[in-house]
Amino acid sequence: MKVTGSHGSANRPSLWFYLSGLAVAFCGLMAARLVIQDERFTTMMMALVLMGFAFSFIARLQGWFELTTGLFIRWLFAGLIVYALFNFWTQGWVLPFDVESTYGGTAIAFLSWLVVFTSFMLASDEHVLFIAVPVVALLGVTAPALSSHQSFWLSTLFLGNTAFLLSYENYRRMYHTAKPEVRFLRAHVVVALSCGVLAALTGVIVGMPLRDTSLRLSGAPLPPGLSAAADSGQSAGSFNRPAILVGSGPVSLSDQAVLEVKASEPLYWRGSVYTRYTGRGWANPRFGFYARDLFDATLPFAEFPERRDGLYSLQVPPVSPRPTRYREVTQRFKLVSGASNIVYGAAQPVEVRFPNLSVRVDATGSLVTYYGYRVGTEYEVVSHVPEATPEDLRRAPPAAPTIVSMVYFEVSPEPSQRLVNLVRKLTADHDNNYDKVLALKNYIESTCDYNLNAPAVPMGRDAVEFFLFDSRQGYCDLFSSALAVLARYAGIPARVATGFLSGDRQPDGTFIVREKHRHQWTEVYFPGYGWIAFDPTEGARDVSSGNNRDRKNRNLWQMLTQRFGHLPTALAVAALSLLLFAVVNELRGRRSSGYAVSRLVRSYLHAVRMLEKAGIARKAWMTPSEYAALVQSSLPELAEPIWALTRLLERSEYGHGVGDAEVVQAERHLHEIRAGLKKRYRLWHR
Repeated sequence: MKVTGSHGSANRPSLWFYLSGLAVAFCGLMAARLVIQDERFTTMMMALVLMGFAFSFIARLQGWFELTTGLFIRWLFAGLIVYALFNFWTQGWVLPFDVESTYGGTAIAFLSWLVVFTSFMLASDEHVLFIAVPVVALLGVTAPALSSHQSFWLSTLFLGNTAFLLSYENYRRMYHTAKPEVRFLRAHVVVALSCGVLAALTGVIVGMPLRDTSLRLSGAPLPPGLSAAADSGQSAGSFNRPAILVGSGPVSLSDQAVLEVKASEPLYWRGSVYTRYTGRGWANPRFGFYARDLFDATLPFAEFPERRDGLYSLQVPPVSPRPTRYREVTQRFKLVSGASNIVYGAAQPVEVRFPNLSVRVDATGSLVTYYGYRVGTEYEVVSHVPEATPEDLRRAPPAAPTIVSMVYFEVSPEPSQRLVNLVRKLTADHDNNYDKVLALKNYIESTCDYNLNAPAVPMGRDAVEFFLFDSRQGYCDLFSSALAVLARYAGIPARVATGFLSGDRQPDGTFIVREKHRHQWTEVYFPGYGWIAFDPTEGARDVSSGNNRDRKNRNLWQMLTQRFGHLPTALAVAALSLLLFAVVNELRGRRSSGYAVSRLVRSYLHAVRMLEKAGIARKAWMTPSEYAALVQSSLPELAEPIWALTRLLERSEYGHGVGDAEVVQAERHLHEIRAGLKKRYRLWHR
């Protein structure tokens, strides 16, 4: 049975309004899709939201919400609470498989489900507008893992559609009518387009510097797609992250100093290590992954580590078999800009001397401190650097999962046959892991170019496949990822490490490490010698252009289409179509009768002009009621129509709005005033 609302046609849902709300919801879910690797989860979320909007539109059209709104909402929120209590920290069908390793994965999953639940109870325009709240949260949570181009398009679409919802909802709330949709759509479309343009400009002017600043605090190399201000004096630093993306677009690095290192030899200063390849980046499991505090808080006070020169000496327990032959290297680090919670050091650290006791080692041997440290902090790291000749590594036996974790052998969830064939071809003539790794490294160096301006990996593509078979150019993140993945396909345990190159050596032997020295390399495990660093960028040709800006501007559209596929073209066509729609409707609107309220106001003003011709002038300071009283005293026979018209005008301005019925009444009262004037003044012409 169809139920009619109390406001009649004014409560009828607008298809345009719900479609715009759906676009807002999809902006948030698309951001989640770009970060979450489990596409089945995000696809399910999008399908459920589409079903939710369709259900809400039909339910409101049929009046179901007016019968069961309270009960319906209570059941939905009860389901949400049950989900939060029993499934929030578990990995079932309601959570993506990579929730533990994705940056902000739990929050993204929760907010995605919140959007789903909200979509099924859009009982009014205000509820549709509320969908923007969890979407804003989704965009905020996913922002650190998105490239600047992805953030640009999503924020532009979100703000444009949200502006449309705001202006549309305001009109519906004020005038309680949905009938002349095509006519008043033009104003809202113009507002939405204007906000979209402003959002785009804001994204360019503000978004990229903010993105750059936030990523200066990450533990990975600065992801491509950013412009780090050279010599800008901004604070730089490093904070450990559970996941990183690779191949996100062009990058520019600055000469800003980050660390000052005193060491007897130049080495890689390792910060973080990543173990799980996701197809678009690397991640570390958040739960169940071995981690240990270097200081045991349960020790008696007498057994606390001794503090000398302001530093506590903490022993680093072995997380994998230590090398049988090594040299001990002591390094002293000083943070010269920014803040950090990563304790840098050459691999493998065996002792750290730190200003506090809150240092932890994870399963990869990486060190972090709970509370972080700031500019001026100094600490020391003692490392056992493996000493192994190429002949030693050739004689090393193959590593087995019983020696190192199985995670170092894993490839992507869906193995690539192209990569399998390539690895077989390159390693067929070698019988030891060292020569196999060298063959893979030499292939990458000889076929791929090092390019800071390389295009981003398109959505939906495996980063390593795209790098090796399509673009053949990239930054250190793609080089190291390619070597690690190919080594795993060859059955060799490998991983990627992020940190810094040794830096610029000073006359006193100190190394100054700058932003431009951020680096990512590959580590391969050899039994008896531990993790050995391989850098596939060493022999690659550097084709980075010194003049990036002109080429970037010339190739902007090509870069966007390569990264986002047909999305930029579709958006451009949609924008032009909306602009044409707005222009055509604006021209038509100038010739049309306009909105209901405008028609009513015009009827009142027309009546005032006729009365002024009859000699009853309206003073500038008069309110409509005062003028109606003046007309009543001068022309008593017109008191009824002028007061009725005045009340309709006041209702349109200060009451609950007017609709078509009120416009018809106003025009009837205008006709009565005209007829009365003609009857009184037979020579009067309007």
